[in-house]
Amino acid sequence: MRSDVTELHRRLRAFVAKRAPRDLDVDDILQTVFLRMEERGDQVRDPSRLLPWLLSIARNAIADHFRSAERRRTASIGDGQTLESSPFEFSLDSEGAEDARRELAACLKPMLESLSPPYREAITLVEMEGLRQKEAAARLGLSLSGLKSRVQRGRRQLKVALSECCRIQLDRRRAVVDFERRGKCGSC
Repeated sequence: MRSDVTELHRRLRAFVAKRAPRDLDVDDILQTVFLRMEERGDQVRDPSRLLPWLLSIARNAIADHFRSAERRRTASIGDGQTLESSPFEFSLDSEGAEDARRELAACLKPMLESLSPPYREAITLVEMEGLRQKEAAARLGLSLSGLKSRVQRGRRQLKVALSECCRIQLDRRRAVVDFERRGKCGSC
């Protein structure tokens, strides 16, 4: 039994560590996962489903961790406006990477504005304002799955627009370290 718990902890830690940049974040997220497991452990009826259930909790805990207000950083995007970072954006270590982030943030704003209203609203509420998807769905009068679809499609559209405009260099943790414009980009 003890080896099963050790193996479960090892697998969860590896899963979270791939998605969190610092050991301190990994420890915080794991603590949240185990607290939620303690609170909701009675939901798992089939022991073979324990790991997938915990990975689902871990995904949510990671998202919650990076959305929390105290963890958000802001980057100026001109005209006194700011773009807040989130898990799918950029974590930066060097001054050059910080400059790259600011330039890309300036590119993202017009790209976000070019999305059709349903996707723009969903992305703005969830990624820019930091609302939980459930809260954003209620505000927009959508089902949770409907909002999730809009957020995913909006993210995909932004990713395509950004990759058409720029070649982005990422580090092993998928953080932006540099970028190069691909010819003339209408957004930046």
